[in-house]
Amino acid sequence: MYFKIKYCSYFKTLLALIVCILISGKKANILNLYEGDICKIDKDNSKNHICRQPENCTSLEQDIRRQNFPQVCSFIKNKPIVCCSPTIIVNITNYKPALSTTNASSSYSATEMCRQYSELVYITVDTSTSNEGTPSKILNCYNVLTLIIGGSKAKPKEFPHMALLGYGSNKEKSWSCGGSLISNRWIMSAAHCNKNAGRMVSWARLGDLNIYSDPDDASPVDYEIVERVIHPDYNPTYVYNDIALFRLGEEVKFSAYVRPVCLNTAQTFRFNKATAIGWGRTSTSGPISPDLLKVDLSPISIDRCKYSYPQSSNPRINLGIIEDSMICAGDIRDGNDTCTGDSGGPLQVKHPNYPCMQTQIGITSFGKYCGNKNTPGVYTRVSYYVPWIEKIVWPKS
Repeated sequence: MYFKIKYCSYFKTLLALIVCILISGKKANILNLYEGDICKIDKDNSKNHICRQPENCTSLEQDIRRQNFPQVCSFIKNKPIVCCSPTIIVNITNYKPALSTTNASSSYSATEMCRQYSELVYITVDTSTSNEGTPSKILNCYNVLTLIIGGSKAKPKEFPHMALLGYGSNKEKSWSCGGSLISNRWIMSAAHCNKNAGRMVSWARLGDLNIYSDPDDASPVDYEIVERVIHPDYNPTYVYNDIALFRLGEEVKFSAYVRPVCLNTAQTFRFNKATAIGWGRTSTSGPISPDLLKVDLSPISIDRCKYSYPQSSNPRINLGIIEDSMICAGDIRDGNDTCTGDSGGPLQVKHPNYPCMQTQIGITSFGKYCGNKNTPGVYTRVSYYVPWIEKIVWPKS
């Protein structure tokens, strides 16, 4: 208990010092960035400064002692979020996450890793005709310029983070849920996808388009799932905290067909259109689609969503719709939607800064009827769980 009190007192002193710096006008400009955002990139483009809470910024004490006062990204109530200088740089090619998922004292941010993953969309080619020419980088991906409304087939290389989850033995795999590749060893999905018909999720297929076809422009590879981390607050009796992380038995080889998605870290994120993808049913009682399909969805207001899912309607939603940890989306006009079999798959938007990259904002969780205009789908809000994800997927120790 003594060390905890001492620790809190120490950081209160640091916080007071930062506030004094702001008041004095030395660093009065606030960056208006969220926790986890990149606030500065060094000249060599290799070191990111990340917005962090003071207790998560290991370089803060040393910077202050050197009179190198940090800028303030924003405030959470009266607590500043500071622009934290880097201490360690991770190499995503050689970096292997720790197998243990506990006791991680600090972690790399999802925003930091997103920037590094964004470099995977390029290949280096020699476009010169002479030996003195310099190689250049070109995109090797499907760059989505506009989103297509209404259950169309995904294009090759369009969603290289999409995972298909399988159950059963290696010889008798049964595919049921979806997921997202978020690092070289981890798949993110819904917690209720951990089991299907009494069987544990055991496989993740990456790089596929049509489940049963080989000639399509895809590069499917199956990976064994060796560890399942269910959110500690998930209870299968209810729909809340429906998120899980599945560790693969071997490191994924990145390519134009397989690479991670970025995670949204902004809790107050607003969107006009988002894309859901999956191999799920195309109607409530219809067949599962052999092709990876995409559909454009609009945000549904929290009030309208609560009306569609009142607390009294089902004991599984006894707390109703919780805005902090859930997103509601659908198509009020045409009834486009996700359906059975799409569970665990991503709800995403195009990344504003990186070409060919998607930002995942939600995980397909639950709904009432497929394609019903009056019952939107409910998605686990990714940003709410980013701190939990970071400690497991990108630990520093």
